[in-house]
Amino acid sequence: MRVTLSLGGVLVAGTPAEPHYFENQVDHFSTSSRTYKQRYYEDATHFQGPGFPIFCIMGGEGGIAPSTGIFYPWVGTVLAKTFGALVIEPEHRFYGESLPFGNESFTVDNLRVMNTQQALADAAEFIRAQQKARGCTPRGTAGYCPVVTFGGSYPGFLSAMMRLRYSAVVDAAYSASAPMRFYTQQVQQYDYYSIVSRSAERAVPGCVKAVRTALDEVLAFIRNNTIEESTKKLGFCQPLPAYVAQDKEELISELMLTVEQAFAGLNMANYPPGPDTGMSQTCQSFVKATDLLSPVADLLKSQTPSLGGKAVLRTHADSASCFDLETFRPAGKDGRVRCGDWSGCGSGHDGEMWDYQTCTFEVEHIGLNGKTDMFPPHPWTLDWLKDHCSTRFDARPAPYELQQNWGFSREDLKATATKIIFTNGLNDGWSAGGFLTDVDAASGLITLNMPNGAHHSDLSHDLPSDKDTPDVAAARANATVILRQWLREIKHDSVDVLV
Repeated sequence: MRVTLSLGGVLVAGTPAEPHYFENQVDHFSTSSRTYKQRYYEDATHFQGPGFPIFCIMGGEGGIAPSTGIFYPWVGTVLAKTFGALVIEPEHRFYGESLPFGNESFTVDNLRVMNTQQALADAAEFIRAQQKARGCTPRGTAGYCPVVTFGGSYPGFLSAMMRLRYSAVVDAAYSASAPMRFYTQQVQQYDYYSIVSRSAERAVPGCVKAVRTALDEVLAFIRNNTIEESTKKLGFCQPLPAYVAQDKEELISELMLTVEQAFAGLNMANYPPGPDTGMSQTCQSFVKATDLLSPVADLLKSQTPSLGGKAVLRTHADSASCFDLETFRPAGKDGRVRCGDWSGCGSGHDGEMWDYQTCTFEVEHIGLNGKTDMFPPHPWTLDWLKDHCSTRFDARPAPYELQQNWGFSREDLKATATKIIFTNGLNDGWSAGGFLTDVDAASGLITLNMPNGAHHSDLSHDLPSDKDTPDVAAARANATVILRQWLREIKHDSVDVLV
């Protein structure tokens, strides 16, 4: 049985599984012995025992329900069968049920241990325990179980960082659509939505002009009418949240970010490209519209909050009767749709935690200029982020700290890392922050690009099929060859057991 959910706005195929719980450290960098129950999933269907690999799929900015279970059928089914691997998948701390302080996890004081540094240490501790439980022996022996981490988007970044920071634990990494250069602060703020807009224009010629014209009309309508008249015309559920009910500029900000994150989600899921994608269908509605406000109202009503990130598109038949802004807000003090991540944070506590992460170490420069993108101009500034994060979490953004301490720029990785596959869908806005050429092929820092790919299309979608574009199929095939070579190198004294 397979299910499909939305994680961060991308349709991700999953295989339902029973949850397990691991006693992990609340704070890995103190002398405290306090632990918490970290939820995880496993699939040992194809595992051939000691001497065979462990594939660790990194959890990210969203809880993982049992109905979803194991992400990425290509990893859990195809690669695991090919290499006789155990598949494990830990949930990221502070998401889902993996709450270090239970219901009190979201207080300012307790958020001190909500960061990537602690999440990587969680994964290292968990992997070591799994190796021990499976009877694996030390590296260099016949019973050693090599570890490969996998992840897409923020978990793709985590996967690469596990190889960089915990090379004694992780032997190789697969890092799909990872926002590496976003987190080194090397991406220009307008790059992301420029690619999203190009993707929309590629889907339906004329989409960019139609969306821009419609949004200009929406802005003019709101400014020339009352908030009540405007929101009723655009299909908002009434009554409105108090913070927008008396403030037009706040309403406009929340409305525009909702539209922008809708297109961000459509962009990430725009695979395989064609007339049946949500992006194509939405663009068609804008291009064909005679009442310019109607496609915006329809887009709003078609959104539904997703797990761990952006909104996703309902089918027309399932569209809500009105757009409930309240359900799109992250939890916590002064939650706003316009959060630290201007591609969208998501709702509830998961959205709150991603807002917090983008308020601290995972700072993303994402703005809009109305020229290279199809949205009203809204430049991003660090001053805005500082004010937002101070109000929300009493937090201070530290955009350069991870890079300065860990060194994961292209130049740094060439000097310190080996055996990482980076993949990019070039139709994806996040490719603005990816490594688009090999970092250092001689060291195994290899890039695989997919011109027709969207957001980690090589991982996210269902088992390989004839619906895949040739470039995505080729990326998977090339990655399999590379992984086979690396596993043979790591297990040089037991080559014969690897198929």
